[in-house]
Amino acid sequence: MEPGASDAQAGAPYVEPSKVKKKSSKENKQAILAPSEQTSTVKRLFGFEKEDISSWHRLVCLLNRPTDPASLGIFRFLFGMLMALDITQERGLSHLDYKYLDGAPVCRFPLFNFLKPLPMDWMFFVYFVMFLGAVGIMLGCFYRLACLMFISTYWYVFFLDKTTWNNHSYLYGLIGFQLTLMDANRYWSLDGLRDPRKRNAHVPLWNYTMLRTQIFIVYFIAGVKKLDADWVEGYSMKYLAHHWLFDPFKLILPVELINLMVVHGGGLILDLTAGYLLFFDATRPVAAAFVSYFHCMNSQLFSIGMFSYTMLATSPLFCYPDWPRCFFGRFPEFLQPILRCNGGCWISEPWSESLNKQKSVL
Repeated sequence: MEPGASDAQAGAPYVEPSKVKKKSSKENKQAILAPSEQTSTVKRLFGFEKEDISSWHRLVCLLNRPTDPASLGIFRFLFGMLMALDITQERGLSHLDYKYLDGAPVCRFPLFNFLKPLPMDWMFFVYFVMFLGAVGIMLGCFYRLACLMFISTYWYVFFLDKTTWNNHSYLYGLIGFQLTLMDANRYWSLDGLRDPRKRNAHVPLWNYTMLRTQIFIVYFIAGVKKLDADWVEGYSMKYLAHHWLFDPFKLILPVELINLMVVHGGGLILDLTAGYLLFFDATRPVAAAFVSYFHCMNSQLFSIGMFSYTMLATSPLFCYPDWPRCFFGRFPEFLQPILRCNGGCWISEPWSESLNKQKSVL
């Protein structure tokens, strides 16, 4: 119920409480059930009505609908942490002196062949700025500046050498750019400590829509790429079934069938359907379990750095935005000052009240 709401409708004549006829328990039950019964199938499945996308104005209003920032804040924290680890590994900070040897031949990207590595001391500075940006994103500290520090240096390093290109490195840069446009520092952030106006303030729904769409594209395009003859017929990763991770399957299936059905068939079906299954409430738990198992296996099968863990961090984005509050609310009370999930310096007021105020304004 919104603040200030009562049993009487706005504009209705005042009636003394003593003269109001009490409803029977059956009538009360019907009054409670009526709204849920009237909820359309589209609303239950997608979270919005068909009318919300019937015009450009309604679509804009839907995408700007006030939404809980909790899930977005958790993803921001995890993404920043994983990128800080990635900089020392796959980005090459740990072997910078070898990566940028003077005079070493490199393969340039088309249209970006004018980019040259800086002298070694300055390359260390570039990586230091990128690392500070990733840490700033993680902590939500000077968030917008941290995002700009990260993506500017990240794309510079990315375009220096074409031979190091891969899909997930490109994805990191896209997500970093998208986070720059969002208000992901409104939950679990140091910016919230400094500025009460940002603390637990709502974010527009398009912040979640953009990231969910990006992750859906990652899964779906990976599935489309697997529709070629080599993958469908089981030749692309012919020897992967001999890995120890597939030993449990060997108890019931021969290696040839594991290769065809589990490795190739399972990978194809999972990529094509994961984005859809993660979206709907009924299929999300099963999809999250299979997707988590899939990425954990990939982290052991391939040398792909932080990609598997980054994709694991994206799965909760498809859950309800307030899931961190429900999750942290189950922790013992003495941990609440540390987690700051239900009060304290992270939250200025109950988020539901803040949302209701936004709705009353709209």
